[in-house]
Amino acid sequence: MSAGQERWQRVNLALACFALDPAALGGIWLRARVGPVRDQVQKGLETALQGHTLRRLHPGIGDDALFGGVDLSATLAEGRVVRTRGILGAPAVLIMPMAERIKAGLAARLAGALDRQTGLSLVALDEGAEPDETLPSALADRLAIHLDLAEQGLSDAPDLALDLADLAEARALLPRVTVPDSAIAELAEVAARLGILSLRAPLLALAVARASAALSGEDHVESADLMLAVELVLAPRATQYPEPDTDTAP
Repeated sequence: MSAGQERWQRVNLALACFALDPAALGGIWLRARVGPVRDQVQKGLETALQGHTLRRLHPGIGDDALFGGVDLSATLAEGRVVRTRGILGAPAVLIMPMAERIKAGLAARLAGALDRQTGLSLVALDEGAEPDETLPSALADRLAIHLDLAEQGLSDAPDLALDLADLAEARALLPRVTVPDSAIAELAEVAARLGILSLRAPLLALAVARASAALSGEDHVESADLMLAVELVLAPRATQYPEPDTDTAP
């Protein structure tokens, strides 16, 4: 299997994990230019998230649209103040194209909305071409899954295999998935060795591990689930890589 095929297989697993409980995972940071590869991911997302409310945001969106405001025409017609409901007022999967253009103020508002745990999640479509054109760190820290498809070729990006019936069964199993007492400590240790300072990262990795177990039809998290969580959540956040321990056998 080529590197591109392995990467695409992880994308498939990532979308499936996210679809089980988007709010628990916070969201997905997808770094990819506009094109057929990104279109394949968006098509897979729309398939996996059937039944969820999807709302598209613009990086220049205002506070009235986010939090609601006064509906002037309705207010004048009814003789009382009538307010509109903002996008952040109801559970939804928010999809943000051009996420690299999000300003600090909007990033803070979206981060606060995710922290309130009201059923919101964010899919940030980062189209940045340069290293400094990227998603604000306040949002990146709150999105469990980080995917970079800048080098993904279309030949290695077929339609994603997301079966709605299997996803429904896994979603029903997810609340019963148990976690070994040692799992969070192991994920925290891996995060520390990778130079990850955020305390959210191990918790988000644990949420991905539970989703992975449910997708496998298991009611408990195993080592393979923890490994997938490390690949999808912790490895992309790494700021350093530990030297191998030469005192132990390979």
